[in-house]
Amino acid sequence: MNPRIPIWLGTGTESNVRLTAEIADGWFPLAFVPGMMDLYRPWLEEGFRRAGGSKDPADLEIMPMVGVRVTDDVRGALARMKPGIALYVGGMGHRDKNFHNDMMVRRGYPEAATRIQELYLAGRKREAIEAVPDDYCDESSLVGPPERIRDRYEDWERSGATGLILATHQTEALELMAKLTGSRERGAA
Repeated sequence: MNPRIPIWLGTGTESNVRLTAEIADGWFPLAFVPGMMDLYRPWLEEGFRRAGGSKDPADLEIMPMVGVRVTDDVRGALARMKPGIALYVGGMGHRDKNFHNDMMVRRGYPEAATRIQELYLAGRKREAIEAVPDDYCDESSLVGPPERIRDRYEDWERSGATGLILATHQTEALELMAKLTGSRERGAA
């Protein structure tokens, strides 16, 4: 029996992010993108305070999920993400309480979140999908030719994440990410 099984939580709301810092060993931050640690840092700090000094903030593993697709068709790759985003932002939860809609607002897309939900709930799903901003998809993914992925990966390295969970069906994408992370660990660029 393992007396020290690590606890990991997937959270994204203020109270649950605080709880994560207080009790967990690892965090799967929901809807995390580079630049969001400024929002989450005070919540995490409060959770560490609640732990009463028993936890070192440097020990919390932070592993967001990022979609990776090697392709020359960036717009096409982004377009393939939009149906799922429209479903979650527009059709999940109650009109007044939808976590995914709230996350889109938190990431700086309040008008798009409102529009997507209005269209989706009105049964205009195709229009809801088209209303998902390319930038919103692009922020949460690494898509494009290898050079573009390499350049954009630098933002993820500085994001506060300690690692990434890669969402891909491409061996090529996994090999590229292994090469990028391996070369940086060895000090090569």
